[in-house]
Amino acid sequence: MQIMKIKSMYLMVLTLVTLAFVGCSKDEDEPIQTGGSIDAAVGNYKGTIKIIGGKEVFNQILVVTKVSDNKVKVSAQNADLKLPVREIQVSNNYNISIQALPNEPQGHFIFTFENKGLSFLSERTEEGQLEYSFDGTKQ
Repeated sequence: MQIMKIKSMYLMVLTLVTLAFVGCSKDEDEPIQTGGSIDAAVGNYKGTIKIIGGKEVFNQILVVTKVSDNKVKVSAQNADLKLPVREIQVSNNYNISIQALPNEPQGHFIFTFENKGLSFLSERTEEGQLEYSFDGTKQ
Protein backbone atom coordinates (compact mmCIF):
# COMPACT_ATOMS: atom_id res chain seq x y z
CA MET A 1 0.00 0.00 0.00
CA GLN A 2 2.90 2.34 0.81
CA ILE A 3 4.39 1.75 -2.67
CA MET A 4 1.07 2.73 -4.30
CA LYS A 5 1.03 5.99 -2.31
CA ILE A 6 4.61 6.74 -3.36
CA LYS A 7 3.83 5.97 -7.02
CA SER A 8 0.72 8.17 -6.93
CA MET A 9 2.66 11.02 -5.33
CA TYR A 10 5.48 10.60 -7.88
CA LEU A 11 2.99 10.76 -10.74
CA MET A 12 1.34 13.91 -9.38
CA VAL A 13 4.70 15.65 -8.98
CA LEU A 14 5.78 14.48 -12.44
CA THR A 15 2.59 15.88 -13.98
CA LEU A 16 2.92 19.22 -12.20
CA VAL A 17 6.57 19.61 -13.19
CA THR A 18 5.80 18.74 -16.80
CA LEU A 19 2.93 21.20 -16.99
CA ALA A 20 5.10 23.92 -15.42
CA PHE A 21 7.36 23.81 -18.47
CA VAL A 22 4.53 24.27 -20.95
CA GLY A 23 4.48 27.79 -22.40
CA CYS A 24 2.52 29.73 -24.97
CA SER A 25 5.11 30.29 -27.68
CA LYS A 26 5.64 28.13 -30.77
CA ASP A 27 8.79 26.21 -31.54
CA GLU A 28 10.22 27.90 -34.64
CA ASP A 29 12.23 24.87 -35.81
CA GLU A 30 9.31 22.48 -36.12
CA PRO A 31 5.66 23.46 -36.63
CA ILE A 32 3.25 22.39 -33.90
CA GLN A 33 0.91 19.58 -34.92
CA THR A 34 -2.77 20.42 -35.33
CA GLY A 35 -5.98 18.47 -35.61
CA GLY A 36 -5.48 16.30 -32.56
CA SER A 37 -2.73 14.16 -34.10
CA ILE A 38 -0.45 12.16 -31.80
CA ASP A 39 2.36 12.10 -34.40
CA ALA A 40 4.44 14.73 -32.56
CA ALA A 41 5.09 12.23 -29.76
CA VAL A 42 6.53 9.60 -32.12
CA GLY A 43 10.33 9.33 -32.11
CA ASN A 44 13.42 8.59 -30.04
CA TYR A 45 13.99 10.18 -26.64
CA LYS A 46 17.24 10.39 -24.72
CA GLY A 47 17.13 10.55 -20.95
CA THR A 48 17.27 8.73 -17.65
CA ILE A 49 15.57 5.45 -16.80
CA LYS A 50 14.88 4.86 -13.11
CA ILE A 51 13.96 1.28 -12.33
CA ILE A 52 11.61 1.30 -9.34
CA GLY A 53 13.40 -0.40 -6.46
CA GLY A 54 16.57 -0.66 -8.56
CA LYS A 55 19.14 1.36 -10.40
CA GLU A 56 19.16 4.63 -12.31
CA VAL A 57 20.55 4.41 -15.86
CA PHE A 58 21.62 7.57 -17.70
CA ASN A 59 21.79 8.40 -21.44
CA GLN A 60 19.24 5.80 -22.45
CA ILE A 61 16.98 5.84 -25.53
CA LEU A 62 13.24 5.25 -25.27
CA VAL A 63 11.52 4.59 -28.61
CA VAL A 64 7.92 5.72 -29.17
CA THR A 65 6.13 4.39 -32.26
CA LYS A 66 2.57 4.91 -33.46
CA VAL A 67 0.26 1.90 -33.26
CA SER A 68 -2.97 3.69 -34.23
CA ASP A 69 -4.51 7.18 -34.18
CA ASN A 70 -4.84 6.97 -30.39
CA LYS A 71 -2.17 4.48 -29.30
CA VAL A 72 1.63 4.52 -29.05
CA LYS A 73 4.13 1.76 -28.26
CA VAL A 74 6.92 2.57 -25.80
CA SER A 75 10.08 0.46 -25.61
CA ALA A 76 13.60 0.85 -24.27
CA GLN A 77 16.27 0.57 -26.95
CA ASN A 78 18.63 -1.14 -24.46
CA ALA A 79 17.29 -4.73 -24.41
CA ASP A 80 19.76 -5.65 -21.64
CA LEU A 81 17.57 -3.74 -19.16
CA LYS A 82 14.71 -6.22 -19.82
CA LEU A 83 12.04 -3.55 -19.51
CA PRO A 84 8.50 -4.37 -20.65
CA VAL A 85 7.16 -2.89 -23.90
CA ARG A 86 3.99 -0.90 -23.34
CA GLU A 87 1.13 0.14 -25.62
CA ILE A 88 -0.50 3.27 -24.24
CA GLN A 89 -3.78 4.88 -25.30
CA VAL A 90 -3.14 8.61 -25.63
CA SER A 91 -4.88 11.81 -26.69
CA ASN A 92 -3.74 15.22 -27.90
CA ASN A 93 -4.52 17.84 -25.25
CA TYR A 94 -5.04 20.98 -27.37
CA ASN A 95 -1.48 20.77 -28.78
CA ILE A 96 -0.10 21.42 -25.31
CA SER A 97 0.60 17.79 -24.50
CA ILE A 98 -0.08 14.27 -25.63
CA GLN A 99 -0.90 12.15 -22.65
CA ALA A 100 -2.22 8.79 -21.55
CA LEU A 101 -5.94 8.43 -21.14
CA PRO A 102 -7.17 8.39 -17.54
CA ASN A 103 -6.86 4.98 -15.87
CA GLU A 104 -4.55 3.62 -18.60
CA PRO A 105 -3.34 0.32 -17.04
CA GLN A 106 -0.03 0.13 -18.97
CA GLY A 107 1.41 3.36 -17.60
CA HIS A 108 1.45 7.15 -17.57
CA PHE A 109 2.70 9.04 -20.63
CA ILE A 110 3.11 12.81 -21.02
CA PHE A 111 4.74 14.46 -24.06
CA THR A 112 4.90 18.26 -24.03
CA PHE A 113 4.96 20.17 -27.32
CA GLU A 114 6.86 23.16 -25.94
CA ASN A 115 10.03 21.40 -24.79
CA LYS A 116 9.57 18.10 -26.69
CA GLY A 117 9.97 16.34 -23.37
CA LEU A 118 8.64 12.94 -22.39
CA SER A 119 7.80 11.71 -18.92
CA PHE A 120 6.78 8.07 -18.75
CA LEU A 121 5.95 5.74 -15.88
CA SER A 122 5.50 2.06 -16.75
CA GLU A 123 3.05 0.14 -14.58
CA ARG A 124 3.45 -3.51 -13.65
CA THR A 125 0.79 -5.62 -15.37
CA GLU A 126 2.20 -9.05 -14.53
CA GLU A 127 4.04 -10.53 -11.58
CA GLY A 128 7.79 -10.19 -11.88
CA GLN A 129 7.76 -7.28 -14.36
CA LEU A 130 9.97 -4.29 -13.74
CA GLU A 131 8.38 -0.91 -13.18
CA TYR A 132 10.32 2.11 -14.34
CA SER A 133 10.13 5.81 -15.04
CA PHE A 134 11.75 7.79 -17.83
CA ASP A 135 12.39 11.50 -18.29
CA GLY A 136 13.99 12.74 -21.49
CA THR A 137 13.81 14.85 -24.61
CA LYS A 138 13.12 14.07 -28.24
CA GLN A 139 16.19 13.57 -30.41
